[in-house]
Amino acid sequence: MSPDFYQIRKSQKNVDELKKCRPQNHVRALFRVRLCLVPTVKTIGVGVVIWFFLIGAINASETMGLPTNVCLGDFCGPMQKDIWNRFQGASGLKLRLIPSVYSGTCYYDGQAYDPHIPQFGSVLVDQLNDNVFFSGKFSFYEQTHAYADMNVETARKRFRRHFEITLYDMFAYAEAPDSFAPFRYWFRQEADTDILLLVGYFGFSYTMLCAMNRN
Repeated sequence: MSPDFYQIRKSQKNVDELKKCRPQNHVRALFRVRLCLVPTVKTIGVGVVIWFFLIGAINASETMGLPTNVCLGDFCGPMQKDIWNRFQGASGLKLRLIPSVYSGTCYYDGQAYDPHIPQFGSVLVDQLNDNVFFSGKFSFYEQTHAYADMNVETARKRFRRHFEITLYDMFAYAEAPDSFAPFRYWFRQEADTDILLLVGYFGFSYTMLCAMNRN
């Protein structure tokens, strides 16, 4: 059979589908409309979901400037406010201190955590092939601070995953891009201390504030 025959069959099928949607009476008309709208609504719904995922993926891949309005609402207790205020007044990483291990307390804003209970974390800022990177670990609801005495060599062995840091004049930025909504980190240090101040966003609903001493 010729290709034209298949094209005619296809066109006739479309006509038949349209005929099914023609109202025969008021009751049937309503029923037909509902049946005919179902595929359209499903298509629109799938399109909207895909659009949100694409927009989220694009936004997740964009390097952000400094975060704003981190200390808000119930999350912003005295300790969080102190870290946030210090972060705003600090500047970029002190490259002369690389490599260094930093450890200290972090506060998290998210449904899974009490925002006022301090958690523990540690970050290694290191250099590899002329690139600055960080690795680290964050623990939750631990009774003791397991990272307080960790040195660079131990951290290099324990923290296997490395994430490159982009250096700017007034801050440093990194992200872990291995998920749909990556973890974002901003690093700053005060001029008169060696403390590492860290702000992090996890996905679209979690925020962290950390102040870490240099081990």
